[in-house]
Amino acid sequence: MATKLARALLTVLIGAMAATAAAQYGYQPFFDQPLIQNRAYGLELVLRRLAVIDQFEAPLDDDLMEQVEALLDSDVHRFVGTLRAADPALADDLLAALEEVEERAEAGEDASAAVAEARTLALRAYDRVVPTEVRRSPAFLGGVIADLSLGEGGVAEGYEEAAGGEPFEFTSGWASLQRVEELWTQLSVYATAEQRADVEEMLGLLDGVYPRPEPPPAIVGDPEEAEASVQRLISLLETVADAELFAGRDMPALAESLVVTLTPACRAYQAGDDAVALEGVFAVGELYVRYLADFMGFMAPEVHEEAAEVIGTLTGLEAEGDEGEEGEEEDDEAGAEAAPAGAAAGAAAGAACLELLEALEEAVGVLGG
Repeated sequence: MATKLARALLTVLIGAMAATAAAQYGYQPFFDQPLIQNRAYGLELVLRRLAVIDQFEAPLDDDLMEQVEALLDSDVHRFVGTLRAADPALADDLLAALEEVEERAEAGEDASAAVAEARTLALRAYDRVVPTEVRRSPAFLGGVIADLSLGEGGVAEGYEEAAGGEPFEFTSGWASLQRVEELWTQLSVYATAEQRADVEEMLGLLDGVYPRPEPPPAIVGDPEEAEASVQRLISLLETVADAELFAGRDMPALAESLVVTLTPACRAYQAGDDAVALEGVFAVGELYVRYLADFMGFMAPEVHEEAAEVIGTLTGLEAEGDEGEEGEEEDDEAGAEAAPAGAAAGAAAGAACLELLEALEEAVGVLGG
């Protein structure tokens, strides 16, 4: 089975091609507007989890409750600071609606009405957090599709995670695919007939992987069955959107970009604006664990350990392979099973942010940036 580390090593081996590949595209959404993409991804995660919850009757399975808990423990922290600044009443209403979803689910009650209310508010929040002109741009649409396809529980990873014993990640992958297809209808207006045919062929293959929302009794065969189609899909969408959608293609440039993104987040902690600061840490943490963690863990394990510990403590995000290698005690020490995002606050969070910034600056040097 191909590992993320192997893919990371392959990326480095073809590093000489990276600059040329990136130069082919006019936009780099994860470099040009990482905070906007991250806020949008947070809202997409909220909407995806609500869609997953809505597929099952009460009481929800204990494993499914992880989707419920992530709404408030993780997802909202990607955007709620900006939302509260733009519309405090809407922020309060959305958080209250998500709390109602969680309370009803925990009580074993039907949460469908609360889910519907939360979905309506999340869509309103989307309009407040991401400007309309941005939401219509091909680069933004392509970036959101890439997040939903490549992120944890997304189209590619959801199937693999379900095969690994997390059945409801299958439903998460299914819900991600439904949203990807919705976003493609918006992006497809920029495509040629040949591009539309190629993309829709990949989507058709993925529909075969996810024929229905309910997890199958067992997943047999290749657990990475969705991976190849997703990789091909994103490559095709890069040409449609004229945008670099694989943020890890040029690792040195990505590490430098993460430093640039995190620096104002650390300043926000120092200014006492923890919610906005945490948005920046999530934007950095997501791209680090997705694209840099495996390679940094191989090339500079001490630097990676420091970065992963802070990211885990502040956000709960973790890279594949950072957990379970030496038991749960190491997980706790490294922050892999971290407290909910925002558990560290004030001066402690600000100090942790500066530690992460230092680690990322070291990563730039390791990667030759």
